[in-house]
Amino acid sequence: MTDRLLVCGLGSGMDHSLAGLRSPRRELVVVTDRPTDRARAAADVLLDCDPDDAAAVLARLSAAGLDRIDGVFSLGADNPPVISTLARHFGCPGLPLETALDCTLKDRRLRILRAAGLDLPRFAVAEGVGEAVRAAADIGLPVVVKPCDRTGSLGVLKAESAGQVRALAEEALRLSPGGRIVVEEFLEGTEHTLAAFMTDGELHRFGFADREYGNKERFAPHFFEGGDTLPSRLTDEQIDEVTDVVRRGARALRLDPAVINTDILRTRDGRVILLEITCRITGARIATEVMRLATGVDPLPNLVRLALGRPLEPAELVPRHSRAVVQRFVPADGGVVAWVGDPRDIARRSGVHDVFWGLELKPGTVVPPYRGGADVLGGVIAHAARPAEAEAIAERTLRALPVRFEAGSR
Repeated sequence: MTDRLLVCGLGSGMDHSLAGLRSPRRELVVVTDRPTDRARAAADVLLDCDPDDAAAVLARLSAAGLDRIDGVFSLGADNPPVISTLARHFGCPGLPLETALDCTLKDRRLRILRAAGLDLPRFAVAEGVGEAVRAAADIGLPVVVKPCDRTGSLGVLKAESAGQVRALAEEALRLSPGGRIVVEEFLEGTEHTLAAFMTDGELHRFGFADREYGNKERFAPHFFEGGDTLPSRLTDEQIDEVTDVVRRGARALRLDPAVINTDILRTRDGRVILLEITCRITGARIATEVMRLATGVDPLPNLVRLALGRPLEPAELVPRHSRAVVQRFVPADGGVVAWVGDPRDIARRSGVHDVFWGLELKPGTVVPPYRGGADVLGGVIAHAARPAEAEAIAERTLRALPVRFEAGSR
């Protein structure tokens, strides 16, 4: 019988990976609120719907006559509670809803990890501005404020004074559907992404990248992430230490069986802090293209096996080679587009895997000021023998992006 696979939600650029899910033995159903030509070409059924609204997704599936789903996951979209709800509805493999909520809601995740003895920043949960101000005073400035129930970097802000705490807490609370925010100690160090599968208590790591935060506070109080780099600058021993912390975090959150994405901070004195750990594949093309270019490991076959409740093939997660690969972004930070060309015209350069826009651009498009990690004007994925060479290729390519802004609009 043909397996009917539901991909509910596409993270930025993740429609590139849909073609790799096609198979004569599989029917591919895709739910997205950003349908693209690539998604239309790959999907057997494409439904335009908000992938963060489980009720709406179920209604669209029913209207399309799809009453059987054999496996469900997202491609980089941060909606684990929806995936769990759909899996339970259709009787397919998946984590319980409470587990998905535990790793999605920041306050619940922090409390579970603290109870398990993991090293964490000092933090407090606040439901009002006054509580946030008192929490910041107890923790000590600077602090980071975050909506408990928002994903990505939306509403993640750094406050360096008591006055800023008040203003930024108001903004974070406005963005929080549940009216709760986390006030967290600000720590410095290097940040990293570990991608893995967890099955039967074993963590199968298939990718490890350094996150580029050289201009992290360029748009303060918002944070700017410039991309990712492989291989990591950390030693094998340090990567193993990080892996052990991720394993402990995954066990504490009961992420088993699961695909795991993480955001890790390694402080200057060697502490390993789990800033985020959740049950979805790493998005923004990192796990499926950036890491794959660097190591030769394609996680998609095992992602499908996991969704269908079939055993993983750990041998497929062993690196086949080591190549330097970087992804770099140009932030979207205001202006009115005067002219825009096709980035594919500069993608033919040696060492360039892809060049892409992060926004739909045309003459007259008003680009808003930068407000968080999703505000990307464009980006590039580049590769070379060494990281410095790959980064140089990326920088030259981004300088050549075919776009001009109206004078005085930036």
